[in-house]
Amino acid sequence: MKRFLLTLLMSSALAACATADIVPVAEGDGVETSALELRGAVQVVADAPVLAPIAESRRQARRGREPPPLETLAAANTAARQRPTRDSFNAARQIYSYEPGALFELYTNPNYVSTILLEPGETLNSIAAGDTSRWMVTQAEAETESDGRTIVLVKPQVTGLRTNIVLITDRRTYLVEAISQAGSAYAAQVAWSYPQSVVSSSGVPPIDRLNFAYRIRTVRGRTPIWTPTRVFDDGRRTWIEFTPGVAAADMPPVFVVTGEGAELVNYRVQGQRYMIDRVFDRAELRLGARAPIIVRIDRTGAHP
Repeated sequence: MKRFLLTLLMSSALAACATADIVPVAEGDGVETSALELRGAVQVVADAPVLAPIAESRRQARRGREPPPLETLAAANTAARQRPTRDSFNAARQIYSYEPGALFELYTNPNYVSTILLEPGETLNSIAAGDTSRWMVTQAEAETESDGRTIVLVKPQVTGLRTNIVLITDRRTYLVEAISQAGSAYAAQVAWSYPQSVVSSSGVPPIDRLNFAYRIRTVRGRTPIWTPTRVFDDGRRTWIEFTPGVAAADMPPVFVVTGEGAELVNYRVQGQRYMIDRVFDRAELRLGARAPIIVRIDRTGAHP
């Protein structure tokens, strides 16, 4: 009987141990953690803030890297701005290479009048200036041997001014930025060459109708790579032909030489040729400022 009671008590103790809760212990320190503390830890994780979606975060980062609109505008104007360089002068005349959308700088002085010279035969339709109260911008006409040529006169009243001038012609639009400076320096005259005026068809007449009686020689500097290979005319127009390997950036402007001096003339690019809407007795290709390279072209015979 005593043995039965002892067995019964041992079985009850083992059953109690099997149903008792096991209290978790923190790893390594032997300190007990209650169920209430565990529930609190779970609640802290559940209440943590929800992170923004990754795609939205990336969009916000991209927007943060984009510059402000005014900064973008200023950078675009700076990239489009063309300034005087040593190689862009013929005497006191600065010759820009025309590009649509470019900003051409004109340095002026209150004590002098600066002139803007348009292409021969080009008609000025409209002039607009940003500051008309402190700037004089007027139109004048100049006569050449073949046709009229428009000149725009620009003069500021005081130094330290900056404005823009827009010239709208029957051929193109010029965007000019005029700057008023102190001292004695100023731009006497600004003109353009037009190397981008490409004609789709050369329009060269048959060879039996052409005059090839031209002499080509370098009169100043070393013989350049852009020396023409031949020159010819049909009695109304003249073509100057170059080697195929000459890059457009190396090409010089054309000046017709008369008893009154050298006059910049308009030309159109036809592949490796210049086409000039006139016939001349003498012309020069010039490239450089202080010591320009000059190649002279003389007509030695008349059209047959």
